[in-house]
Amino acid sequence: MNIFRSIANFLRKKSTAAYDGAGHGRRLGNWHPSNSSINSLLASSLTTLRTRSHDIVRKNPYALNAIEAIVSNCIGTGIKPQSKAKNAEFRKKIQELWLKWTDESDAAEVCDFYGLQALVLRSVIECGECFVRIKIDKRNATVPLRLQILEAEHLDSSRDGALPNGNFIRSGIEFNKNGKKVAYYLYKEHPGDSCFSASGSIRLPAHEILHIYRPLRPGQIRGEPWLSNVLLKLHELDQYEDAELVRKKTAAMFAGFVTRLDPDSEMFGEKDTNDQGVAFAGLEPGTMQFLDPGEDVKFSSPADVGGTYEAFIKQQLRAISVGLGITYEQLTGDLSGVNYSSIRAG
Repeated sequence: MNIFRSIANFLRKKSTAAYDGAGHGRRLGNWHPSNSSINSLLASSLTTLRTRSHDIVRKNPYALNAIEAIVSNCIGTGIKPQSKAKNAEFRKKIQELWLKWTDESDAAEVCDFYGLQALVLRSVIECGECFVRIKIDKRNATVPLRLQILEAEHLDSSRDGALPNGNFIRSGIEFNKNGKKVAYYLYKEHPGDSCFSASGSIRLPAHEILHIYRPLRPGQIRGEPWLSNVLLKLHELDQYEDAELVRKKTAAMFAGFVTRLDPDSEMFGEKDTNDQGVAFAGLEPGTMQFLDPGEDVKFSSPADVGGTYEAFIKQQLRAISVGLGITYEQLTGDLSGVNYSSIRAG
């Protein structure tokens, strides 16, 4: 009785957290998140996040389709401005000049202005940010303005520290004493290019650079890839589907097993062997595998996920679509479970 009374007294005296999420009990004992600023967190993780984001978009059809869906909804064929000038003749001339410039706006001469819009947003989603350099080309007869699109990797993140004039550089961005951006340090070529000269970055005034990203926290100076919170789920879902496919392929390989009473018998043909006479263990569809006396074959039978394979995959894809801010139908193109009203609402 004294033991139980002591335990009861201990529990009464033990203080409890005002919020469940601030507790330190058994359920939360291993939860120790970082208290660093968003800029410190990105400085240590951004390169890895960006590299993995590029990789998953190259390899995973759901990631690629998610980006296409967002770009299609946000940009479509292009966000087109329209003059509000009251003078009809002036408005007509402005429109003609604008249409000429849209075809010449890309410094790389690859896209028109509306294509650049889609390219910028696609880069912002995949990399977290994009840089647009404003260039003046006086050789052009229409409008001397050119736009050069630069991926996030062009920013020289190794540049950090204080400057003699009182300014300071953080992750390749120079700030004045008041915290205003005054310059960017950018590479001329993409650091991942085989022709990268490694000659160092150049300082470009901030008024020549459009730094496009989605700030999620106050004071954030770099952009976070939009796929960041679903990267692990996309990667593991790929692995799961590959494992499931291999399991089904392996099961479909065997047509049967033959146990020979005489190991030297050539019944149904010989087994393939190497130079040491050891039988190969390779599989082909419709394999009739020969077994010597005393040999047996056992396969691992891992527990399946709860419910059917299709239900599990759908649940994972729904979680991914929530993380990307789009609907399951936009992510997968699967319209089997919708009607006119629900797809309109979605």
